[in-house]
Amino acid sequence: MEIKVSDESYNPLLKRKEINLEIEHRGEGTPQRFDIRKRMASKLGAKIENVYVVALRTSTGLQKTFCSLQIYDDPKMALWIVPEHIAVRNLPAEERTKVKEAKSAKVEKRAAKPAEKEEPKPPKQVEAKPSVKTEAKPEAEPAKTTKPTK
Repeated sequence: MEIKVSDESYNPLLKRKEINLEIEHRGEGTPQRFDIRKRMASKLGAKIENVYVVALRTSTGLQKTFCSLQIYDDPKMALWIVPEHIAVRNLPAEERTKVKEAKSAKVEKRAAKPAEKEEPKPPKQVEAKPSVKTEAKPEAEPAKTTKPTK
């Protein structure tokens, strides 16, 4: 696996370095996010908890992957900005399954909790509207036309 940095910039507002990579992986599948994260953290001298692989794009038939990487100055800032699903994707496979199991257990726990019993509401009764009586209007008399005078 060969990694080339194609673009690098610093975002002072979010206090992170944004890097675009080209990864050539001949004879291998698309590399795992955690492997890229670990390799780039050691290569750039950053802590692994500050590095996040945001996107991987591999075209069909090519053995090249384009990667978007973000390296935060502060890990607290990363936790605040990086979406949860991206953070979970960047975990090792074992930890990722633990997080998914914990999340599904939490959902099952909520579903198993019996709903509070509410008193059944009486069905809404449709009020009968009084029928509208239409009075016969007298027919309008034809308008009288006057002949213009000369």
